[in-house]
Amino acid sequence: MKKYFLFDNETITGWDYLRRYIIGSILILLFGLGLWIIAATVYKRAGTFEWTKTYRIIASILIPFLGVSNLLSNDPALQESAFNLFDAVSIALALLHLILLFKNGNKHYAEV
Repeated sequence: MKKYFLFDNETITGWDYLRRYIIGSILILLFGLGLWIIAATVYKRAGTFEWTKTYRIIASILIPFLGVSNLLSNDPALQESAFNLFDAVSIALALLHLILLFKNGNKHYAEV
């Protein structure tokens, strides 16, 4: 269980990323610890792609805002407009989330 909370260089697959993201989302509702778990998961998944530490930190800060921006975009006052700021943020962060989920970063090619 300790591995879910650490910001280390553990490489995780897309399925592990999805599973840990779901666990973190559930724990947000129960205890609030889910934001930390989601941030640590994003940090580890970005490390799988050998992103620099700066990009890992940026991604681990931005992805937890995906759920928040999705909740805020459902405000009835904002529903009247065709497109608002929260929709733009949600789309941009959803693209980052999909990259982290589907990109295959665990392949190591043999040098020819």
